[in-house]
Amino acid sequence: MPSPGRPWITANQVTLARLVPMPILAWLIYRGYAEHNDTLLWSALIAGTLIGCTDWVDGMLARKYGPTVLGGLLDPIADKVFIAFAYVPFADDTVGLIPAWACALMFTRELFITALRSAYEQRNLTLKTSYLAKVKTWTQMQGIGVMLLFPLVGNPRNLTIFLSILTAAPLLVMAYFWLVKKKFWRGALVMSGSVAPILAVHLYGDPLLTVRWILLAVVGITWISGLDYIAIGWKQLRGRGDFGLADGVRLVGALAMPGLLFADLVVVPTWVPAWPIFAILSLELAVGGLDNLMSHHKRATKALAWGSRVLGVCLLLLGALLVQDHADLFLYGATAISLVGVAAEFWHGRDYFLDKRIRDRALREAAVHTPESQLT
Repeated sequence: MPSPGRPWITANQVTLARLVPMPILAWLIYRGYAEHNDTLLWSALIAGTLIGCTDWVDGMLARKYGPTVLGGLLDPIADKVFIAFAYVPFADDTVGLIPAWACALMFTRELFITALRSAYEQRNLTLKTSYLAKVKTWTQMQGIGVMLLFPLVGNPRNLTIFLSILTAAPLLVMAYFWLVKKKFWRGALVMSGSVAPILAVHLYGDPLLTVRWILLAVVGITWISGLDYIAIGWKQLRGRGDFGLADGVRLVGALAMPGLLFADLVVVPTWVPAWPIFAILSLELAVGGLDNLMSHHKRATKALAWGSRVLGVCLLLLGALLVQDHADLFLYGATAISLVGVAAEFWHGRDYFLDKRIRDRALREAAVHTPESQLT
């Protein structure tokens, strides 16, 4: 049994558990469309909803029992990896629900802003995160869920009812909080405001147009939420006059890699497996969060090591486009480089995200208070 005051399950355990079923989510989407199986697609929707809800659970546990450095690293990584596994299948030509270029734009923003944040952290330039940036991930999650509903709920009347409920329900909850608890829940305006335009486009009568509009809206919000990092932060960064090669390779890689990944997803032959795209995108999203942490501690990887990994992956992704008869070998090679490079990055930074100094201090204190007889 856990000791008094400690939870049965920690926030970090919930976050790690959230990562495990994400490949299953992508598999359900692929198989559901390949077999025209609504049961699998409903299962994907339910699985995605449950995975999204765990984000609230680990946040609640972290607030109640205290955050950790590892949790602060894992939670945003899990959010980004979830978005990758949810959106990539829909951009694949085998599903073709949304255009690949729009997904590429969304993940370009994620990697580019992450690279900028590392540059700012290395120089102690702190930018206040906007409220829109805080709800960006939630908007992305909501967007993919609503898009998945359109092929599942074929009856336009049922879709109208469902979207109307999604629009009105948050406003009713907001009214309750205001009247009963005298609290203003601005998140309700975001939730209703994001669904109401979808309802309006849906009433126009073209389901495909509605789905495309949802994606463009999500991409738009994703980029708008990062404008302060680009407009304000970039000006401060240039003003310092110390923009270096390490910053350059991070930004160039962030701009080049998503486009190459999604080009491979839709251009290479269909017999080439898609899992390397998932693996590389997830790994690079994950290592970006670690790079932010290491940059904060002024221990970021130098230009040669970072650039070798990113450039090697990009060249092999380009090779898969140019030599499609052997595209699978190029993609496997790119995955191997990304995996080895990212693993090395996490090993290099383990003392920081595992907070080794705190653990070592706890062990020393435990040794001091341990009877000598127990040490022999």
